[in-house]
Amino acid sequence: MISPLVCGGFDVENDNMAFKPTASSGLSLESPEALFRDIRTKTIPGLLSQQADLLREYMKQAVAEPDVALQLSTGSGKTLVGLLIGEWRRRKFGERVVYLCPTNQLVHQVANQATSQYGLEVNAFVGKKAEYSPAAKGEYSGADAIAVTSYSSLFNVAPYFKNPNVVILDDAHSAENYIPKMWSLRILRSEHKNIYEAVVSIFLNLLSCADQQRVRNDSATAWDRNWVEKISTPKFLERIPELISVLDTRLAKDESDLPYPWRMIRDHLPACHLFLSPREILLRPLISPTSSHAPFTEATQRVYMSATLGEGGDLERITGRSKILRLQVNGWEKQGIGRRFFLFPGRSLSESDTDKVIARAMQKGGRSLVIVPDDENASHYRDWVKEKLGFPTFAARDIEVSKKPFTSNDKAVAVVANRYDGIDFPGDECRILIVAGLPRATNLQEKFFIERLGAVAMLNDRILTRVVQAFGRCTRSATDFATVIVEGEELSAYLLAGDRRCFLHPELQAELQFGIDQSKDQKETDFVDNVAEFLAQSKLWQQADSQIVQLRDGLTRKVLPGTADLLRAAKFEVEYENAMWRGDYPTAFDSCRAILALLNDGALRGYRALWSYLAGSAAWLAFKNNLDGFDQHARTQFAAAQKAAPAVSWLVGLSRIEQKEKSTPSRDEALALQVENLEKNLESLGTAHDRKFDEEEKFISENIMQDDHTKFEPAHERLGTFLGFVSGKIESSGSPDPWWILHDELCLVFEDHSDGKSDGSIHVTKARQAASHPNWIRENVPLPKNANIIPVMITPVALVDKEALPHLKDVCVWSLDEFRKWAKSALQTIRDLRRVFPGSGDLEWRAVAADRLQAAQLDPASIAGVVVSRDAGRVLKVK
Repeated sequence: MISPLVCGGFDVENDNMAFKPTASSGLSLESPEALFRDIRTKTIPGLLSQQADLLREYMKQAVAEPDVALQLSTGSGKTLVGLLIGEWRRRKFGERVVYLCPTNQLVHQVANQATSQYGLEVNAFVGKKAEYSPAAKGEYSGADAIAVTSYSSLFNVAPYFKNPNVVILDDAHSAENYIPKMWSLRILRSEHKNIYEAVVSIFLNLLSCADQQRVRNDSATAWDRNWVEKISTPKFLERIPELISVLDTRLAKDESDLPYPWRMIRDHLPACHLFLSPREILLRPLISPTSSHAPFTEATQRVYMSATLGEGGDLERITGRSKILRLQVNGWEKQGIGRRFFLFPGRSLSESDTDKVIARAMQKGGRSLVIVPDDENASHYRDWVKEKLGFPTFAARDIEVSKKPFTSNDKAVAVVANRYDGIDFPGDECRILIVAGLPRATNLQEKFFIERLGAVAMLNDRILTRVVQAFGRCTRSATDFATVIVEGEELSAYLLAGDRRCFLHPELQAELQFGIDQSKDQKETDFVDNVAEFLAQSKLWQQADSQIVQLRDGLTRKVLPGTADLLRAAKFEVEYENAMWRGDYPTAFDSCRAILALLNDGALRGYRALWSYLAGSAAWLAFKNNLDGFDQHARTQFAAAQKAAPAVSWLVGLSRIEQKEKSTPSRDEALALQVENLEKNLESLGTAHDRKFDEEEKFISENIMQDDHTKFEPAHERLGTFLGFVSGKIESSGSPDPWWILHDELCLVFEDHSDGKSDGSIHVTKARQAASHPNWIRENVPLPKNANIIPVMITPVALVDKEALPHLKDVCVWSLDEFRKWAKSALQTIRDLRRVFPGSGDLEWRAVAADRLQAAQLDPASIAGVVVSRDAGRVLKVK
């Protein structure tokens, strides 16, 4: 018998020994694949072929790369791939590894998978830093275990994880929701009213009178909710000292999260952009300056994992990294994961009948997930579910830590706002998914680029990623299946267009095409019956499924226009942001010019305009830092921006940045503004079908022919909106009939005399009434003091009483018959433009619209000319 070993008086065989033996792992470190084969505690048989292939590619190409992206289809096991890379590097090189997840719920899910299925020891870090387990912290610091935590735990002002060697980003596409927050000051009017109003007061007088009114009143109209403005860099620069003073004072004792991003951007404001809307203010840099965040940028390697990485450099823009090596495996070019049955009830049914289909689908499915673009819509949906169905509802915050509150109910609805990833419902957890609204812009910066600047091409890749992620929330494995109900005009129109679907994966294209075909000429009961067959996975559905497979096999995926240019430009965009952040404006200007040299695809006109503007802004900052000659560079680039996108009203006049007085909007600027307003109106009326547009056109065309003023006047007002003007009417004593604001310095105010007798005459009372309208407008409608307000009388009368004529010397008179003919022609022009309208932000359509409006004399200058040529003295005869 061997005697027990005694060391310094301690019996090694004693359970209470003071020292623990140091054991080597006994696992192969030749590769992550070999390491996994040696793990005996795993409960899965081994790696899938695509997982092994991707790990081998990583070993061949990426071990020494600082940034590498791995793309694996949903359900293909990317979590295991990422964890194995992290575990191998931890053991092989002694590196500290942080594995990032979008939500705390996913942190727990990944940690549980790692230990229970893969045989890996990891620690989950959630909650406050002070509550982290000392043992878990010690194991991370000593590189003894992978730390699994959320994006927000790394991307914050004072993270616990200060020095990771490897950062693994799961669902890397979702980083767009988390990384920018660190450098984004978002002031919500509903939550930070005093701060919002204080900041608005700094910039209010830079806005047009109409826009000032929008901000002051927080109007609930659809147009005003969608309005967003950017304060141009030259003007913003002038007011930075005042902004710092206001925010330093207001945030000194503020207990919200606002002081944290303010601390990050306060000393770098020239590199930031300020966006205003009636409901919030956003202050942020264009691209997150992650190079200034040591825990991220000083890591030896960053690994990005996603099923949808994009192809146009969007991952580089989101993460602030200039070069990322992309790896993916072949074999998934056609096939997808799971099966989705798409319904487009709006293609056949009214809104009320669509609601019935959704309600009955929710009843059949039991648990449902609803994805909407914003909190307002989420609140509406939750109220609707409670009223119609009485089911319990859950917000994203209710299920982020655990889905159990939702999945423990047989009947429940989760309603999440602006969350297109991060919450998964595999298997029987959820079979009904409703996606309402197109996820085009998730913040004010994106909204401005799309709706005001027409730079939608830069975000097409990101929009497609969001769409794909949204549709995949309930199909996470090969055996999953879910009904997907598409709701909302914009999303339906986006997907109904074949020239947009062609950029999606063939499997998704086929599913959408099948759903679109099945949704045509259907009754409410047809939709509900088809849902029942699908949920039962009946023989009828199996036959339908084979049709989808046949469709898929005949489809291919196309690349978005401008993708190659955008990918090449991404490197210089990141370099531009880094230069701006450190105040090196000449280098930032040079980066802008390098970007402009690469953006040659015609689809990128709006994006070229943006970078010409940014080049001008960088040059202006250089000039203000006493670098000679850069003021002319600024003007040249601002002029180039306007030339690249002549139909964008915001760009007009930027080359006049030294002018102290606000000049009257130019002819081009007024027309561009009209086209943008027209675009918003067409968007609100929908493009998926003609129902809303036809109803509005019918109301105007029918009532404009009525002599009854109670019918004529509303149609007259809505005609102005239909044509892209700001129109209004207030029913009060002495108020005029409709007014049309053609631009900030020109307003037509009408006196509608549609019920006048053609053989009668205009009396003095009516003349005085029309002549007084400009005074009423000045008192009640926000316009500059020097605005040209033209009173216009629309009447069938051709005679005027002698004593009335002096009161009409400044009044224009438009024959009722001529006005009606003009209105009929105007409606036809708008219908023609709608026929070719592809959606908001398309610069080619804006240019076509501007040309057609001018040709039809419907632009502001032409309408003003038509009206002014009809002065009362020339049109009317004295009785």
